[in-house]
Amino acid sequence: MTDIQVVIFNLNDELCSVDTSIVYKIEKYGEVSLVPQMPDYIKGLYNLRGKVVPIVDLNKRFNMGDSEITAKTKIIITEDDNQLFGFIVDNVMEIVTLNEKAIEKSEAVLRVNKNRYIKGIGKKDNKLFSIIDLNEILNTQEVQEVKEVISNKE
Repeated sequence: MTDIQVVIFNLNDELCSVDTSIVYKIEKYGEVSLVPQMPDYIKGLYNLRGKVVPIVDLNKRFNMGDSEITAKTKIIITEDDNQLFGFIVDNVMEIVTLNEKAIEKSEAVLRVNKNRYIKGIGKKDNKLFSIIDLNEILNTQEVQEVKEVISNKE
């Protein structure tokens, strides 16, 4: 395993991170259009220079309460299978490089969670944070449902 760069962010006082290799862009939180018939964790749609981006509220998705939108709120955008998805985070803290010794991939930790999106636990300056694969947050059926709603809006 080689070193990886991660973006560390907050979700309701919890530290999480995502590998920078899957980050398409990080945007300031902007106007999100509400769309009926979406699950409650889909905040709505965001216009990224003409591209329609569904926005996932990670706090709601992880059952951590509502996201409070502030001046520090960001949208981390990823691209998976030619579809952009945005994920609301409370605040992007920093980008750090982790070596393999700073990443815990204990089967016990990963098995307890049973979620494919947890890729490990990062350690930096006595802080622990989950390393999340944002492209695994929604399952295949959920992605398809969102794509259908978007195609009806275009």
